[in-house]
Amino acid sequence: MHADLLILALAVVFAVVYRVLFRELPRERWQFVASLPLAKNSDGSWRGLNLTFYGLFTGLAGGLGVATFIVLTGASRVPLAIALGLTAGVLAICLPAAKIIASVVEKNRHGFTVGGASFIGILLAPLLLWGADAIARATWQTALPIMPLLAAMAIAYVLGEGVGRLACISFGCCYGKPVHVAPRWAKRCFGRLNHVFLGKTKKIAFAGDMEAVRVVPIQAVTCVLHTALALLCTSLFFHGLYAAAFALALVGSQLWRVYSEFLRADYRGGSRRFSAYQTMALLAAGYGVLISLLLPATTAAAPSLGAGLDALWRPGVILSLQLITLGMFFFSGTSTITTGELRFGLAPDWRGQAGCHPEPSKDPAPATESSV
Repeated sequence: MHADLLILALAVVFAVVYRVLFRELPRERWQFVASLPLAKNSDGSWRGLNLTFYGLFTGLAGGLGVATFIVLTGASRVPLAIALGLTAGVLAICLPAAKIIASVVEKNRHGFTVGGASFIGILLAPLLLWGADAIARATWQTALPIMPLLAAMAIAYVLGEGVGRLACISFGCCYGKPVHVAPRWAKRCFGRLNHVFLGKTKKIAFAGDMEAVRVVPIQAVTCVLHTALALLCTSLFFHGLYAAAFALALVGSQLWRVYSEFLRADYRGGSRRFSAYQTMALLAAGYGVLISLLLPATTAAAPSLGAGLDALWRPGVILSLQLITLGMFFFSGTSTITTGELRFGLAPDWRGQAGCHPEPSKDPAPATESSV
């Protein structure tokens, strides 16, 4: 009951936040968080290193996904050290994979791919859990609840990818087709609810030549669907339906990935008709179904929301989440595809702000005779 109330409250918060961000992020000013001066140019300006909202939202999505995983594993009485170790293992594999697969599939050494990274993570998750189970048996003389762990991984991934689509809106990547060439049902649905991206440095502008064009808001749709799917599966998790939560989260997200790409206009590797990432998503969905069928039914105790929140509310965990968020921010938010030029100067009223003496008058009064 308490878990369902919390999930309902989170749904309301997400709805309010998404409504605002879907309207604001396509605008030009919502691409760069900051620009750091690196070296001075001969004309007095500085060459800047751009930090992007893409990286900020990616970091927040990663931190939120890890926090969700810790709550769910803590609710299933999985030792915190195991949960943190699994998190470190997944991040150590998937973060480099996001760049490597994008470089191989899209021939883009500056990009990242969530689809490719998640595919690698899905394939390796059972192996990581097998190793973690061996460690738990040797250290704590207890077996890990495998299906709850898999369900927690799937839910954390789906929620993280859903929130992470905000990064795509801010950068203008993963963009949809123009509304006027979309399928008939999409024209009706998105005739008014669409995205119009502004800014020459948005990817949809320089790669798709579609600045100020009404396009299908595929990033926002994916954001909403994945978040709703994660919240629904979290409810199933706290009702002890681990296999259903795992299968629905994994298979549902991967099938949507397959279909949603038919509404996208960006290049995603492979053929234009069926991309490499759609192939990966189909394989991942089949893999998820196979695992659900092969693993035996779990005998784990009913999950406890209080135990999950207690696992999260610890100084070491909170610090780890902050480090993960910052690490992912700098890893994905340091822009190599844009440039920056900075100039610094003094404000017109700098004397008053700095507490300096008033500037001397430029036209002093004529001198008067002095007495001797």
